[in-house]
Amino acid sequence: MLKKNKKTLTMLLVFGVVIALALISFQIRKNTGYEAKPVAEEIAPHVVFNIGPLKVTSTVVNTWIMMLLLGAGSYFLGRSFKIRPGMFQNAIEWLVSAIKSIINQNIETRDPGLFFPVVATFAIFIGVANLLGLIPGLHSPTPDINTPLAMALVVFLSVPYFGIRTQGLGGYLKHYVEPIFLMLPIEVASEIARTFSLTFRLFGNILGEEIIIAILFIISPFIVPVPMMLFSIFTGVLQAYIFTLLTCVYIGGAVKAHQES
Repeated sequence: MLKKNKKTLTMLLVFGVVIALALISFQIRKNTGYEAKPVAEEIAPHVVFNIGPLKVTSTVVNTWIMMLLLGAGSYFLGRSFKIRPGMFQNAIEWLVSAIKSIINQNIETRDPGLFFPVVATFAIFIGVANLLGLIPGLHSPTPDINTPLAMALVVFLSVPYFGIRTQGLGGYLKHYVEPIFLMLPIEVASEIARTFSLTFRLFGNILGEEIIIAILFIISPFIVPVPMMLFSIFTGVLQAYIFTLLTCVYIGGAVKAHQES
């Protein structure tokens, strides 16, 4: 009975805090005259400039900025590495160890370094892309379906690449017609389905999160959206982890299947 009362009081307290924050936000909005942008205008990519017939959208520009930040950060962090690591170096070493652990657990190989560049690139690129929108003035490129689709297509091409590299062209293609040749269309369809699954899983989760935050900004633009923005850090990292894990599973499944054949 006591535990039930504590849960009820906790829920009421949380509800009261949310209501109080909403009221404060509405008052600030009234005093400042702030008007939020429509959800579609806030989230949808728009054309920034043209290069001949090519239209360069805000997604591409934000991706370029992110790549520049990652490149500059990698350069300066790499130059700062020491024998006695500091906080940032420890964090980077932990990230490298975590990615290697995912590879070792899902890809049966004696040379995890063969897969590390691709897998690490996915983990870092998608993780940073999901969190880019937390920087004022920038927007995450992953709510634009073109970015998740591009990532999924790289995975689609990586699976046969590593299969052929580890087993040879004949050994890789042989798997598609075993135990009977009727398995060929099923195997091809499954790999295409995986591409769509990776695309819409990442796109849907990040877009849904962005829509919720945009709606909160319209309803109550001050204070109230902050908890959701903090929660987006967790979901952004989680989606990067899931995409990286599934990439290793797909590559590992191909390598293992061909080894068994």
